[in-house]
Amino acid sequence: MSFLTPLYLFGIIAVGLPILLHLVRHQPKNVFHFSSLRFLEHKPPQTNRKNKIEHWLLLSLRALAVILLVAAFARPFFKNRDLELTTTQPPNQTILLIDTSASMQRQPLWEQALTKANEIARQTTPEEVAIYTFDTRLKAIKPLRQAKGARVSGSLERNQSLLADLSPGWQATDLGAALTELASLLQEQAVSDPTGSLLRNTTIELITDFQAGSRTAALSQFSWPEELRVQLHELKSEQPGNAGLQLLTLDAESQPTVRIVNAADSEQEQFTLAYESLPGQTEESQQVYVPRGQSRVIRLAALDQAAPVPQIVLSGDQQEFDNRLFLQPPTRASLTVVHYGTPADNSIESANYFARRAFPSTRQREIDFQTIGPDSPPLLLSATDIHLMLISRQLAPDETAQVQRYLEQGGVVLFTLHDDTTTESLHQLAGPAENASQRIKTGTPEINGYALLTDINFEHPLFQIFQAPEFSDFTRLKFWNYRSLKLPEQIPHQVLARFDHQSPAILELKRETGTLLVMTFGWTPQESQFALSTKFVPMLNAILALNDRALEAPAQFTIGQKVKLTAAEQTRQIRTPNRSVIQLASGQQEFAETIQPGLYQVQSESKPAPGRQFAVNLDINESQTEPLAQEKLEALGVRFTDASASTTDKTSPADLHRQAQLRELEQKQQLWRWLIIVALALLGLETVLAKWMAGKSSATGKA
Repeated sequence: MSFLTPLYLFGIIAVGLPILLHLVRHQPKNVFHFSSLRFLEHKPPQTNRKNKIEHWLLLSLRALAVILLVAAFARPFFKNRDLELTTTQPPNQTILLIDTSASMQRQPLWEQALTKANEIARQTTPEEVAIYTFDTRLKAIKPLRQAKGARVSGSLERNQSLLADLSPGWQATDLGAALTELASLLQEQAVSDPTGSLLRNTTIELITDFQAGSRTAALSQFSWPEELRVQLHELKSEQPGNAGLQLLTLDAESQPTVRIVNAADSEQEQFTLAYESLPGQTEESQQVYVPRGQSRVIRLAALDQAAPVPQIVLSGDQQEFDNRLFLQPPTRASLTVVHYGTPADNSIESANYFARRAFPSTRQREIDFQTIGPDSPPLLLSATDIHLMLISRQLAPDETAQVQRYLEQGGVVLFTLHDDTTTESLHQLAGPAENASQRIKTGTPEINGYALLTDINFEHPLFQIFQAPEFSDFTRLKFWNYRSLKLPEQIPHQVLARFDHQSPAILELKRETGTLLVMTFGWTPQESQFALSTKFVPMLNAILALNDRALEAPAQFTIGQKVKLTAAEQTRQIRTPNRSVIQLASGQQEFAETIQPGLYQVQSESKPAPGRQFAVNLDINESQTEPLAQEKLEALGVRFTDASASTTDKTSPADLHRQAQLRELEQKQQLWRWLIIVALALLGLETVLAKWMAGKSSATGKA
């Protein structure tokens, strides 16, 4: 048995009170009257001290009642197995969270980080240390489960060896994501902790330059555990301030536009911006004045297309890790659009007239628009790289076979079902030739005036550009000649838009790896207002963009950004800036190992000619090296602790938690109530016995 308030047990001294009552001095009580006292010798009255206890039973009952009352005030309870677990000393846990982002490239921040990490590792029990690093994501060097493992000799040397192998990279800093992910791991670990105090006895030792460019958005959507504390070790450079470069645009004329960012704590405001073709050889230099805490946008001279692509270099800044931009001018895409229609370029009644003008050539792309009429020579698919097919007339059997092969190769086809002559061609393209004509039903609906589009699927790539409220109004687009179309469930399809009569207007059918879009209306002014509306050109170009090969491959990326690979590049290899080669897996659609700035080149093992080249540059947020306000993280819920916090301070909350469990256990048992009941019963029994004994003694005296 244990007591919640054992100090009350000192009240056991009150047991001596009944004993004292039995041993007190008593005056004679019985007075005998005589008729005459003259024959008696006169003596003074004498007191009588009872030196022995006559009523042991009464004394025992009174003493036991006092003991029970004192025990009731001491709040007794019986321990159980759960309470025994709480007496276990909760383990302390230290987590080293080290910043390895690009801003840690500044001297001598990384040396300071390793020194501080090794100092913490020496002052902490090796088995209680976990090691994590972070930049854009959290990386486990020595995870929590290994930190809680069995004790082994040489753990300190192992921790120091793991720290020595670390080095800063070129990624951006996402401090919020690292803290939230680590806190989530600790919360999962705390679920199986019987003491319930693991978070209180865990300290995150955050070693970072704590720069203002760190991302903290993840903390705004996370509820930080109140018991978990972070101890901040902020690293400071001997040379404060920094300036960085960001590439804004690099147009088809190869004229770059850059932004220079100067940190708020910078001491330098005069910089030099120039091209560098060879190491140490600059040209087209210009002086730039950027006040501290501000930025300037500069447009440089156009690059010489015949010369090798230079780099842009910023001079005058003492921190050089972000003073260089790598350039890769975009190439002009060459796209081919084939229209199976009637050649009539000058007739506004022809679908070809509007279709040709929907795909203009720009500085970013050159469009080769080919019209295939009924009498035109056959198209050779093997000799032409086609990016989009338009069909507005009936196809010949050989033309139908060509379109089917094009769909099987992953092409995109737009078919307009605007009269009876095109129905048969749709039968051949939409399903198996032997029974498609029996399943597909077309007809001429009864139109009262005109029809409007409704039930538009704005989530589809065809309509995504119209999602904004100012562009989503299709009520001014009228159709007065269209066909009703009904496809059976055996032919997989998706209705992208309907007419207000619920007849399908635009459908999407998947054929092998290709896409067949069907419009049940024509776009000429005789059939609808589609070609004359502001929706025509964006929609047709959105259909062209459904073909991945028609998309312009970006040439500029930032560190950590994924590069989408074309079908021809998915079986090749990539040469990195440090001249190492990364072999791409078969069918790999993205390249995510953009871990250092520089030029990357896609190349083939079989083809000697170089492939696509793209440039990777540093995230501009890493140039914001002024200190981050600690209050910003505290406002998001993060609890910081002082470096002078002692171990006693860490474990005292665990004692409070144990006391709370003791109180809860005592309140559940409530033994004090039974002790008071028994004490009252004993006092009642004592009263009855004392009265009975007093009556018996009085009767004996009279006798």
